[in-house]
Amino acid sequence: MSKSTTNEPVIIIGGGLAGLYSAYLLQQRNIPYLLLEAKPQLGGRIEAAHDTHNSAISFDLGPTWIFDHQPKIQQLISLLCLPVFAQYTQGDVLYQAAQTLKPQQIAGAGEMHLLRLTGGMYSLIKALYEQLNPASILTEHHVVKLHKQQNTWHITANHNGKVKQFSAKQLIAALPPRMITQHLTPDLWADQTLINRLTAVPTWMAGQAKFIATFEHAFWRDKNLSGQCFSRVGPLVEVHDASASHNGHPALFGFIGVPYSTRSTVSTEQLKQACIEQLAYFYGDEVYAATGYFIKDWAADPYVANENDKTGPSQHPEFNYSGLSSQLANLNIHFVGSEFAQQEAGYLEGAINAADTAINALKV
Repeated sequence: MSKSTTNEPVIIIGGGLAGLYSAYLLQQRNIPYLLLEAKPQLGGRIEAAHDTHNSAISFDLGPTWIFDHQPKIQQLISLLCLPVFAQYTQGDVLYQAAQTLKPQQIAGAGEMHLLRLTGGMYSLIKALYEQLNPASILTEHHVVKLHKQQNTWHITANHNGKVKQFSAKQLIAALPPRMITQHLTPDLWADQTLINRLTAVPTWMAGQAKFIATFEHAFWRDKNLSGQCFSRVGPLVEVHDASASHNGHPALFGFIGVPYSTRSTVSTEQLKQACIEQLAYFYGDEVYAATGYFIKDWAADPYVANENDKTGPSQHPEFNYSGLSSQLANLNIHFVGSEFAQQEAGYLEGAINAADTAINALKV
């Protein structure tokens, strides 16, 4: 088993939005960095299902919306010249009650005041990556051990079976709190209070699963339907128009409301077929002419959810920093996952807030 060693002033663990934005801020300040991402692709919970005809167009398997009241993420997408459009809400809503032969049609979906990125949220990840030095971004580097000796962090990563060692004076952990406890061996560097605090914070939306169907034509709009559906039956409990642009690349997405303990007992194909049948209940046989069907079960992703996330209730995260400032300062570790944000935790805005706070606190 071969080994190699690299020294970098700042190491970022995690290549989701928070990690990439941290790298972007460091690069703007001319501070050298190295980012280690466990997966083959960047993005973290921003993940894409790609259009079958145009790989530049993607549909959101993770976060979809930017809210009106979130200024920093809006500033970032403006700075990166990424076009946006409003979530489609024109038309009526469909509702499915138990044992009803036809869905109930409710007039007017109402305004949601939500923004979407044209071409999908993954365009944000691609745009950030294009601003960075690719030599400073290493994918398929799964950190398996983290410990600190004197003033230096020592990081052990597995790269396709090859052990690689890195060291740094300062560390940026761009992971949800529970993923830090799951992967970054905190028993080697954190006290029990910090470990307990990390373990207590749920990973936002980690227990969710999402279904997407893509089409050649947005046939629901022809029928004065908004694409919004709500169900008390399932498996989909909430459906929205997921088209990748205002008037193009039609799609529908839905949140799967079946608990992970239940949906994990059936195959992906069985779950996908159940979602298709339910969309056909709402919209008819045109659903079967989809260009693609996609499912992402976040609870089954080992880099997103742990056992508590799979079974626990979905709730907004809130990390308790009280009494930890001295320990964190001595460690020279900075937490930038969205769950660590003191405002908008769990959202894209939270990832930006957490990264801004951490980079401003770096000792350089």
